[in-house]
Amino acid sequence: MSDPYGIIDLAALKQPAGGAGPADAGTPSVHEVAVTEQGLEQLIGDSQRIPTLMLVTSSRVPDGAQFLASLRRAVDAQGGAVRLATVDADTQQRVAAALRVQQLPTLLLLIQGQLQPIVQSVLPDEEIDNLVTQVLEIARQQGMDPSADGEQQAPPEEPLPPLIAEAYEAIERGDLDAAAAAYRKQLQEAPADAEAKAGLATVELMRRTRGAETGAAREAAAHAPGDLEAQMLVADIDMLGGHVDDAFGRLLDLLRGADQETKDAVRARLLELFEVAGAEDPRVAAARKRLANLLY
Repeated sequence: MSDPYGIIDLAALKQPAGGAGPADAGTPSVHEVAVTEQGLEQLIGDSQRIPTLMLVTSSRVPDGAQFLASLRRAVDAQGGAVRLATVDADTQQRVAAALRVQQLPTLLLLIQGQLQPIVQSVLPDEEIDNLVTQVLEIARQQGMDPSADGEQQAPPEEPLPPLIAEAYEAIERGDLDAAAAAYRKQLQEAPADAEAKAGLATVELMRRTRGAETGAAREAAAHAPGDLEAQMLVADIDMLGGHVDDAFGRLLDLLRGADQETKDAVRARLLELFEVAGAEDPRVAAARKRLANLLY
């Protein structure tokens, strides 16, 4: 398979967005799918016949709504020859972690089961039509025949458990307390529910960082390396921003020569962040091993 980088000029695409103001992203495209853990395998399979632009983003991203709206417009203009897949990094933290996303937004190309990064920023509106054209050219070079009739309806996803759906709705309206309560109820009914465990850990992470000013938090941690709360807050900020290794490393470094109270607090926080990243993330396995070595 030829390298998509030979077609897409990444240097040209990695330009800052040109002053577009916040806007409502509007109605999802008919050629768009919202990515979940359950639907990821199907999406990869579908990429054998239809090239897919995958956007990992969040409502917290400045100009993110405008970027999404522009992508939807450009994809719709191709009538089904290309698909848009969106990953909400707030509600699908495990998917974002599996995709190794380092910052938001991240735009990737999924084609014939292969994932290639395109850009880690909001693209200017005038770049997007050209990007979609290049994606279609890549698909043709791979022997695909993208056309307006090429997209088929994906099978309907299984409905979410009611309490999980309630938690998602609460997150979307910004009610993190209600989301946490819904996840806890789900875990009372199904203690082994991995999605509920990860969801609750993610919501708690969002609650801990709510209202935090990143620059001030980092400065406070830099000036007080022994301040446990300051260090844990920056680790949370790193985790929320997709800097998983930085978050784990900062907490693990606190364990050297630490007293038992500090060890217990750091271990508890790390276990929460492991849930956010997901057990399948190789960074979790490495951090668990280092945690065990430092504790025992």
